[in-house]
Amino acid sequence: MKKNFFEKYARLVLITINLVFLGLVVWVINLDILQDAPGAEKYSLYNKMEYELLCRGKRFIKLRENRPNQNTFRVPPYDETQKYSFRTDENGFVLPSKIYENPDLNIFFIGGSTTECEMVDEPYRFPYLSGRILEEKTGKKINSYNGGKSGNNSIHSINSFINKIMPLNPDVVVQMETINDLSTLLYEATYWNRNVSRSNLACFSQKETGLRNFKNEWAASPFRGKIFDVAHQQKIKAEYRKILTLFVSVTRAVGAKPVLMTQANKIVDNPDFLVSEGDKEFSKKYRELYTDFQNITRDVAKKNGVLLIDLAKEVPPLDEYLYDSVHLTNEGSKLVAKIISKKLEKYVSH
Repeated sequence: MKKNFFEKYARLVLITINLVFLGLVVWVINLDILQDAPGAEKYSLYNKMEYELLCRGKRFIKLRENRPNQNTFRVPPYDETQKYSFRTDENGFVLPSKIYENPDLNIFFIGGSTTECEMVDEPYRFPYLSGRILEEKTGKKINSYNGGKSGNNSIHSINSFINKIMPLNPDVVVQMETINDLSTLLYEATYWNRNVSRSNLACFSQKETGLRNFKNEWAASPFRGKIFDVAHQQKIKAEYRKILTLFVSVTRAVGAKPVLMTQANKIVDNPDFLVSEGDKEFSKKYRELYTDFQNITRDVAKKNGVLLIDLAKEVPPLDEYLYDSVHLTNEGSKLVAKIISKKLEKYVSH
């Protein structure tokens, strides 16, 4: 009796069926169908299994801070012949910080790289210099701490406040954010995301997973195109407003005075501003949203009776003061320190 095709090639058919089934399984587990929260980035079952394996089922809140007890130098990308001393204390605050054991006032500055001022000489970093100028004006013994960390957004600043500033008896806490919040919300749609470099949650593995991070945000973000979506714009602006309001409430809850600052920048007044991928329409909308975020900072301060230091209006958008779109030079940091100390003088005198 003549064998049919399936009988004649039984082994080949079985192998083919198994390969097709295996391919289907691989396809299914790589589908982006899972979400941690409505509106958040979708990810695959494979990503979930990878994350669980690397984290061994354990998670913790990530305190994004400068490594404590550093004594190193930072070399600016625009001039490799220069270097800036960069030291931190046992709590990761940028030195100089604590001067007095029993100060009259403890002032803390929190934010991202625009607060950190790594490309500014130590004596001129505005968190430190502001304290020295205020000390001269008021006659009070003042410790002023630099809690800035490159890449931090407002959630990270609140984590820092709760976990390492609160125990140090803060009197005044000055927050400056904007650009990192905008980027986080624009590329992740929410502060509560799975980005390996900006998420609030981390696991014990140091290995980078297949999850997206800010190194490839420009190309890989599924939310990038939503920058033109009005509903998405409203959503991320509402998130920013909510988190700034939370900062104000948490700070006041421990008896400290919150202060909000806008960012000095060369974005708002520059119609030719471009983000790194060079898309003019994207860059134009980014610039508009950045302006909106600065206005939200002003509005939250006004509605909550919080002191506002409007650096965006008081620092001229010149190369003398800013070496790129938002980062201060030595001269820019000196100017900012003068502005801050003038605004805080009456605020801390009673």
